Amino acid sequence: MGEGLKRALVAFQKYRLVKRIIAAIAGAVAGIAGCITFAKVYHNYNAAVWAGLSAAFAIVFLRLNFSVRRDYERVITKETFKAYLLIGVLGTVAGFVALITYIVLGATHHEKGLPAEGYFVVCFWSAKTVMWGVCTIGSARSFTKKYFESSPGLVQNNSIY
Repeated sequence: MGEGLKRALVAFQKYRLVKRIIAAIAGAVAGIAGCITFAKVYHNYNAAVWAGLSAAFAIVFLRLNFSVRRDYERVITKETFKAYLLIGVLGTVAGFVALITYIVLGATHHEKGLPAEGYFVVCFWSAKTVMWGVCTIGSARSFTKKYFESSPGLVQNNSIY
């Protein structure tokens, strides 16, 4: 492997968490903007709700990554990561059920194209909710492994027992 490629790989690993934080901020802003736009302009409240939920799960993902970035002493407990994991599973399942539901509703109403007032536009926001749920699951699992399995000596024991 060349020296330049090694440096690029190190830089990629170093800034991975920063890229996740930037992506989560962009996802939260897009979700909030979509929520307001679909509610006020298009009166598509289904899309507005799922855009808002997508923003909420992006904020959860942002909170998880930002907390880990600021946790220099590794005081985040395993239960906290389990809670994030559960929230991610909830978002993934809810988004997937909504995705299937709105695909079926769009097909049964013979919706053509992607009108802003239709059901197929809701599929986009429910898919984004699935994406943020899966990202939260993946991050919570990887941080749990990083914190508790690969370097257990660095983790403080905060139990009261």
